[in-house]
Amino acid sequence: MDIEQIRSTCLSFPGTSEAVKYGDQLAFMVMGKHFCTSRLPNLNTVNFKVPDDQFDELCDRPAITPAPYGGATFKWVQVADFEALSEGEWAEFIKQAYEEVKAKLPKKVREAL
Repeated sequence: MDIEQIRSTCLSFPGTSEAVKYGDQLAFMVMGKHFCTSRLPNLNTVNFKVPDDQFDELCDRPAITPAPYGGATFKWVQVADFEALSEGEWAEFIKQAYEEVKAKLPKKVREAL
């Protein structure tokens, strides 16, 4: 998978938008809440939220580390090599990240999606 496929996957979910945040982060958000990011201008790393029970397992894999800036506290990982995950894993983890963040939105907002 590459950044364009990841972008397409992220934007396929209801209520998702993209924006440049903090000057150099391409952020994918559900109703304004981040679930996946990449650093501009290179877009060669991707960060996303993972379920708590998968965080340690993923961080044990090559090219996957806790995301910087406190990401580990909130169970975000950084993938530094697109080949570190299969296409199926990318799709699964991005969808999980979206669903986890969406689940924390207020009920009325979730229902509007």
